[in-house]
Order: sequence, then C-alpha cells, then structure tokens
Amino acid sequence: MSNISITARKRDLGSRGKINSLRREGKVPGVVYGLKGEPETVEITGTDLRPILAHRNTVINLTIDGKSQQVLLKQLDRDPIRGDFLHVDFLRVDNNTPVIVNVPVATEGVPVGVKTQGGIFSVAKKFVRLRAKIQDIPDSFTLDVSEMPAGKTFYVKDLQFDKGTFVTPPRTALFGVSEGRKQDESAAAAAPAAKAKAAPAAKAAPAAAAPAPAKKK
Repeated sequence: MSNISITARKRDLGSRGKINSLRREGKVPGVVYGLKGEPETVEITGTDLRPILAHRNTVINLTIDGKSQQVLLKQLDRDPIRGDFLHVDFLRVDNNTPVIVNVPVATEGVPVGVKTQGGIFSVAKKFVRLRAKIQDIPDSFTLDVSEMPAGKTFYVKDLQFDKGTFVTPPRTALFGVSEGRKQDESAAAAAPAAKAKAAPAAKAAPAAAAPAPAKKK
C-alpha cells in the first residue's frame, strides 16, 4: 500500500457561517480521530484531497501544524449537485491496530459462460468490507473470470484472504453468469413433451342421436 503526504491546519469549532466561509475559500473542514487520542478539528485545501480519491485505502502522512501522523480517509462528504467537498473525516492508524475498510472487487476477462454458452455477466457488489492491519490491506481483489461457466455465482466466501477477516457476510454474492441459451432452449424443448405425457387421453365424443320420426296425424 502506497503512502502520500498532505498538510492540514488546526481550526476552532465555528458557526455554520464560518464553515461556509471556509468552503468558499476552497478549504474543507474536517476532523481527525482514533487510537484513543483526542479528536482534532482541521481545515485542508480541496486540491490536496483529490489525489486520495484514486487510492481510497492509502495510508496518508497527515501533517498538522508541523506534527505528522498516519491516517486513513474514513469519510468524505460532497455536495450532491456541484460535487464540492463539504467535510472530511480521517482515522488515525498504526501498524498494530486492525481497521475496517472497504476494498474494491474487480474482474478481468470474458467468462466462457458469456462467450460460448449465451449467459449474461452481472455484478452484484463492487466492494467487500474487511478487517485487517493497514500493511495487510490489499488495494483491490482482482479476479480472472475467463473460465466462469453459465449458471455460476461468485460469493464473498470464495475470495482468498488470510491476513484478516471479512466483515461482509460470506454468502453475499459479488458477481455471476446467468443460465445460458442452451439450458433455456433444452428446457423449452422438454416442456411440450412433458405436457403431452401428463395430459390424459381424450375420450371420443358420443355420436349425436338421430331425430325421432314425426307422427302422422
């Protein structure tokens, strides 16, 4: 896991007006907490936060007024319309204390179940939540799905990771390939035959009775 360095300044708790003024200056209010230390309120420029977004679980060397500490980005709130950074939370970390993080799950290759069996590949979840020490957290889980057949689903329990524990339940589906055309066509072909076999033989309808002759007067 790579490290990056950014700088922040301590700030006093302020009113909503002061915080909005801070944001107009291109700065983001934030808080640093964890490892049984006292929370620290900080301000950081938005441009310093952008490199972190591409490396979500990167260990950050955060320097606050000349004092450096290791942190992880815990939460970053953004304006839903403009996308501006509104608030940031940093979690203090060390090499001995496990933390809970979200790790992306990526796939490569085209499943054989799609290429030759007519299935459709779909992704149910793009990350897993796990607990591990910071030096053991993978950047991502990247899986080759080339040999995945139609009708197969990949679950969290199928991931290989022995340096921590998964918080996401083991039976959570991550991705899969639907049943292919061949299976669907075979089932469709078998259905009429099964229906014909199950239907009772039709009874012959009785012949219509001849009309009685008219009586002479």
